[in-house]
Amino acid sequence: MCLKKQECTWSETLEKMRNLITNNKHAIIIPHANADPDALAASCALAYIVHELNKVVNVSVAVPEGIGLECRKILEICTKNNINITIVKKLMGDLLKDRPLCFLVDVASIEQTKMLKNHLDACSSIVIVDHHESRNYEAIEKYCNHILQLIYTKASSTSEITFKISKYFDIKLPKDILEALMAGILWDTKHFSRATSMTFRYASEILDLGADYQQSQQLVSAPRPPYVKSARIKCILRHKGFRVTLNMREVYVAISEIGAYESECASSLVSIGYDMAFVASEEETLNAIRIIYRAREDTALLQSIDIYNDVLKPIIQKHGGGGGGHRAAGGAIINATDTNIVLKELIEILSNIAKGKIVELAEQRIFEG
Repeated sequence: MCLKKQECTWSETLEKMRNLITNNKHAIIIPHANADPDALAASCALAYIVHELNKVVNVSVAVPEGIGLECRKILEICTKNNINITIVKKLMGDLLKDRPLCFLVDVASIEQTKMLKNHLDACSSIVIVDHHESRNYEAIEKYCNHILQLIYTKASSTSEITFKISKYFDIKLPKDILEALMAGILWDTKHFSRATSMTFRYASEILDLGADYQQSQQLVSAPRPPYVKSARIKCILRHKGFRVTLNMREVYVAISEIGAYESECASSLVSIGYDMAFVASEEETLNAIRIIYRAREDTALLQSIDIYNDVLKPIIQKHGGGGGGHRAAGGAIINATDTNIVLKELIEILSNIAKGKIVELAEQRIFEG
């Protein structure tokens, strides 16, 4: 087995995965909390693959906290294909019984498994299927020697990696699961706006196998509820803006706090003109603080700063926690309880990176004059 940081080829790793599946009677697939279409589609497709490789294995998908409205149609596809989905609001006693083979799917840090993170030592082995550039698995490496990593950072989504796995094992996925994988790709690439050549190649192959592109688009076209709009407005009203000089270039940064829909909020701040946005919220399940970041897809900007490693990682190292992501999107769980203190530390880190060249934006509000 490719233990911890031992290097293995793609085929060697998949053969070890096959061996694990063949020799286990119980497998559980865990995507990140509040699974998005990419995480859920990849999890369901992987569950199908596991069952095809071992017809007697009891395999299920356990989603921490819940899934978004944009996943409802994909959930229906999973159920139609007899894939057991459990929403884990609190740890159930028999969820990890019998030392199952565990898969972490689209999970950049075990903090993203929420209430399950302290119970992964019950897994006989752990297989990680992920595509994030920045990751943190140190916690599970401390108590689990049997870790197999199927990580491919050149992929734009975990759905691509799962499709690649199905190809290796020569498993024919049902048409609707193929369409779910295409939907996962569409979601994580923002409809191919941040895709790689691999993304287009696998998308083409999925269509050649019979998937309906229009159907995949419909799977991720759920209308947003009114309270999402309300959350976006609150986020914008609460935010502070800063002008930061990075490598002789002015970069505009937004920082805000909200109770939910941090990703929506951060994306909204970028859409109105900011180069990058950080949005914090209290994580009641873990008694911690969650910070989500988004950045404009600009090559020069993303080469001037590694947001996760340069900004968030020092905060994680100080308080504890974990996180991960890509150059333009990611997040972290910080083991702290005072949001104001953490955000002030974030501003201080930005100031240090900019060598003090940071200015808070201030404009007189309407009716205040």
